[in-house]
Amino acid sequence: MKQVLMDTSKKRHYRIALVIAVMMGLIGIGMCYLWQLNSRLPENLILYQNRMEQIDLDLPLVGEISTKSGEFAVNGETEPEAAAVSFSLDDQVSLTANQLGSYQAELKLFGVIPYKKLKLDVIKEQKVMPAGNAVGIYLESQGIMVLGTTEVQGKDGFVYHPAQDILREGDYLLSVNGEPAESIKKVSELIQENKDKKMTLQLQRGDNKIQVKLEPVCTEEGKYQIGAWLREDTEGIGTMTCITQDNHFVALGHGITDIDTGDLIHLEQGGLYPASIQQIVAGKKGTPGELFGTVLLSEDQKIGDVTSNNVWGISGSIDHKNYQYQEEQGIPIALKQEIKTGPATIQCQLEDTVKEYQIEIEEIHLNAKDLKGLVIRVVDAELQEKTGGIVQGLSGSPIIQDGKLIGAVTHVFVNDPTRGYGIFIENMLG
Repeated sequence: MKQVLMDTSKKRHYRIALVIAVMMGLIGIGMCYLWQLNSRLPENLILYQNRMEQIDLDLPLVGEISTKSGEFAVNGETEPEAAAVSFSLDDQVSLTANQLGSYQAELKLFGVIPYKKLKLDVIKEQKVMPAGNAVGIYLESQGIMVLGTTEVQGKDGFVYHPAQDILREGDYLLSVNGEPAESIKKVSELIQENKDKKMTLQLQRGDNKIQVKLEPVCTEEGKYQIGAWLREDTEGIGTMTCITQDNHFVALGHGITDIDTGDLIHLEQGGLYPASIQQIVAGKKGTPGELFGTVLLSEDQKIGDVTSNNVWGISGSIDHKNYQYQEEQGIPIALKQEIKTGPATIQCQLEDTVKEYQIEIEEIHLNAKDLKGLVIRVVDAELQEKTGGIVQGLSGSPIIQDGKLIGAVTHVFVNDPTRGYGIFIENMLG
């Protein structure tokens, strides 16, 4: 009898364990399914006003938009009396938005289970002029950047570290004892005037302005030092992506960061200048290639002003008439839901003129939160021969598909220079 009870107890425990295992498996499958669903569903979509947009996500979701009558049409049909419109993402659906603004679609899984919200931004359709020009970029930082701190040997023979735990890598030095830090030379002069007295430095640290105090150290040469590595301006070569109808430009496809700290440079002001490519170092597996050129940094050669430096690139205004928007060269912008895998082209300048080269769009990540919404491959034999594929300096090259600007080149795959990433043009234009 005792043995029977033990066997029964074991079977019960086995059944419980089996039920738990099955439930955990189902939960795991469900979580995996939701993860895949999230990876394919964008957090927001942009729609052009009064233009029918084809959305083909093939997801088991039904959306509902609370709206005034006539603001949205689904598959060409408008419900004039409806306070809300519904659409299914399981099949291709056409949405037409008639009013500018932002809307939210409440999404339900299988049309029943509340899932999440999808933001819809309705904007005016616009054209841009794709560029591809190599340009010189000159940025003046908002203050003097601190690259790091170091030891200083004093005239007494002892080693000091006056800026340790006071200045941080990535700080911007704005003023010294109330005097603007206009240049590294000016900062050095102010330190010499201060001598060994405690001095006040105003810093930009992240989003905050702070004041710190430190004492310079007098060296054997009789000069005073604060033990900090500093950098002021940045310059380089990149590719301009496009010019808008009101002569604003976007370029690069990624922000300009300091080479030592990796931090995004805080821009005070900057300029865009003509550049000519003098040398191409082709990319190889494990070694990215690079474009080298010369830049004409004279005021009479200036193309325009750089007014912002963001994670997606730089932007500003175009003043030189030779680079301004020309209507006959304007093309539409493709929204990310319009992009397809398959053939496309990029425009870039490797010699004296801008040329178009063949690429393939291999992957499209609609919900990419970084600069990698597109995976591209260079298939053009001429471009592969000249550069090996994508090289440093081609960042910002416009990507065109079916006569529309869809994005810009951002990064290269280190282990395969024929492949790289691209950013959606709607992200660059905001």
